[in-house]
This record gives sequence, C-alpha cells and structure tokens, in this order.
Amino acid sequence: MSDRHDAPGGDDRLGLGNDSRLARYDRLLDMCGDIEHPTPIVRLNRMLDNPDVALYVKCEWVNPFGSIKDRTAKWLLNGLVERGELDGDTAVIEATSGNTGIALAAIAQLLGVRMVATAPHVLSPEKTALLRAFGADLRLTSADDESGLHPMDVAFRLAEEIMAANPGEYVMPNQYDNADNARAHYESTGPEIWRQTEGRVRYFFAGLGTCGTVVGTGRYLKERDPEIKIIGIEPVPGHHISGLKNMEETAVPGNLDRSVIDEIVMVDDEMTDAAARRLYREEALMVGASAAAITAGAIEYLSRPGCAGIAVSIAPDSGQKAASYLTGILG
Repeated sequence: MSDRHDAPGGDDRLGLGNDSRLARYDRLLDMCGDIEHPTPIVRLNRMLDNPDVALYVKCEWVNPFGSIKDRTAKWLLNGLVERGELDGDTAVIEATSGNTGIALAAIAQLLGVRMVATAPHVLSPEKTALLRAFGADLRLTSADDESGLHPMDVAFRLAEEIMAANPGEYVMPNQYDNADNARAHYESTGPEIWRQTEGRVRYFFAGLGTCGTVVGTGRYLKERDPEIKIIGIEPVPGHHISGLKNMEETAVPGNLDRSVIDEIVMVDDEMTDAAARRLYREEALMVGASAAAITAGAIEYLSRPGCAGIAVSIAPDSGQKAASYLTGILG
C-alpha cells in the first residue's frame, strides 16, 4: 500500500526486516497473502471414509485478523488506493456479515481512515465486538425490516443509503462485485495451494458467498491444470450458515463466474452442525460454521465412487468468532 497511508513506525535502522522463513514482519499486512509463509493445510484423518482421497483443510484463521477475508480486504483497499479512490478525506463503507468488515476495519486503522460497517441485525456478538474493537462505526439493519430481502441485501441497501445521503464522503469496496476480491485469491490462495500440494491437488472446495475465493483460487488452479475439479458449496434456501449464500434467495455477486466451477454441492444446517461436531471432537479443528458446511459438502462429494487424489477445502475462519453458534450445536 502507498506509504502516504502507512501508520508511523519506529526507526528503520532498528528493524529486523521481513523474513518469511522466520515468520517475521515489520508490517502486519505483510503477513497476509505471503506465499512464502502460507496459511497451513491440515489433513483430516478420521472423517473421510474413502481410502483413495486425502482431504486437507486450509486453516485461514491463521491470517492476522482471523479469516480468509483478510486477503480480500487487503486487495480491496490496495485497489482503492492504487486507483486514487481512497484518500485522507474519504471513509470506507461496506456491508458485511462480519469477517470482511473486521479485516477492513483493522486495515483502515492501520491506514488512518474511517470505516463504517453495515451488517444484519442478527450479527453474532463476537463479530459485533471485534468490529467495534477495531474502531468501525457499526450500523445494524432494523429487526423490523419487512422488505423480504436477504439480510445481507438489506445491509447492502443500508450502506448505499448512507452513501447517497453523504455524497463524496464514502467509498465502498463492494466485495461482491469488485474484481479485486477474486484477484486476491488468484494471486495468493491459489498459488499457496498449488505449492503446498506440490501440484498434486485434484479437487478444491470453497463456499459460495461473495464468490471471490472459489472463482479466484479456482481460476488459478485451472490454469495450472484444467483437470482439477473446482467445487462450490452452496447452502439450501432458508439456511442459517453464516458467511455463505444461497443464490436463489439473494442478489447474485458480480464475482460469480460459473465457468470456473465444475459442480455445486448443496448443504443444509443439519449437515453443517454434524460436520462441526465431528471436526471438533474427531479432528480437534477449531472451525467456524462456514468451514463446517464446506467440509460437509466436500466429504459428501469425495465419498462418491471414483474420487481419488489430493483435495483441499477452505476453512474461512475459526470458532472463536462463532462461540454463540458452537454453544448451540455442541451441547
């Protein structure tokens, strides 16, 4: 990012300098999307019955602000700065279900710019607390909304209304339609997975939300090997899986490029909750709801006859941001 937005630091002569091999960074943002020091992939050893498949979970909560959306937020804000859309007089505004907003708020603090986040009124208390802790001006949608729109579409509408009422004061990254979202994963997540699997990955699984992860990562992997299967995990209508979207009941993101996706597997709340319980109690993986849903879909797909080889699924965040969800399903 441009130096004019960097927070003041100490004397450079005293710094140790970045070194990915030592996981040492002079700037927190350098941790995010560092291909030389990727987020880890961990094999599931108990949950998949197919002996011909090894399923690895990519643990995205290791990113500095706790989710895969750290990558998205970094590339989104970089793009705004590069295009001259974000300056010292402009505030950032974004509709969010939590993770992107948290990352944007944290990076905005580092850049010294204001951040307004609009979110559904049902936002979890953990994500609400983190948004406010990072200094975001959080505006929740009304619990009395009767528009019939998806909660995230209502939050997006609220952000647009705030912008319209304050011309020139805000810039919206718009993670749903901004190509920098998919670019983040084309330039970081995809190359990481290719290197971590030594080019042996046969299947890649990601959830449908803003669609940046599945499209950007999938596009990179397909360029390396067109035979790799890119599988999107989509929740059924009426679901309660935070971070994922059913495309029939919400506005379809501009980032969605169906030509990259080979197949979509549908998951429901029951499958997701069951996968979450198993991930904690059999694999000791501290995942959030969307990761459980993606794992459930991946296991269903990989249990089919004929599936063989290395598979990677995304775990967007950890259960630390979803303690209230876990309390309800783990007992």
